[in-house]
Amino acid sequence: MPMFSGEYHHTIDDKNRLAIPSKILDKIDKENEEKGFWITRGLDGCLFMYTPKVWQSVVSKLEQQLSFTKKKARDFQRLFFSKAHEIPDCDQQGRILIPQLLKELAQIQKSVVIVGVSNRIEIWNDKKWKELESNVEASFEALAEEMFDVGASSKD
Repeated sequence: MPMFSGEYHHTIDDKNRLAIPSKILDKIDKENEEKGFWITRGLDGCLFMYTPKVWQSVVSKLEQQLSFTKKKARDFQRLFFSKAHEIPDCDQQGRILIPQLLKELAQIQKSVVIVGVSNRIEIWNDKKWKELESNVEASFEALAEEMFDVGASSKD
């Protein structure tokens, strides 16, 4: 499974094409991974992009963990999957086409930030990314303490 990281500032051209950084593309195991990507609405106002194998893992996990008998689960699945698009492999210049609907959902115009987040890639409107970054930066250490101390035994 790929391990994506880093922050990359790019622009979308007039034909809605976005160049994927080579440092991201180099993390994909081309021998064991299908070509292309899956892209859908993300959380916090960004887009989520997955390799096909990771996408299948996400789909399986959602199918196992979300019961179709619960309305909130159905609502989430509807919005998540109805906006999902299979993106063919990058063109010769390493670009993918971002569907107009997804651009509008994430309020992406020209400048974007591509962020590697473990097994997914996030695509952000650059202003939204800066806002999130500045809001979270002040509480980063407190978040770390809260996230990693949960359930930890006290060996201080």
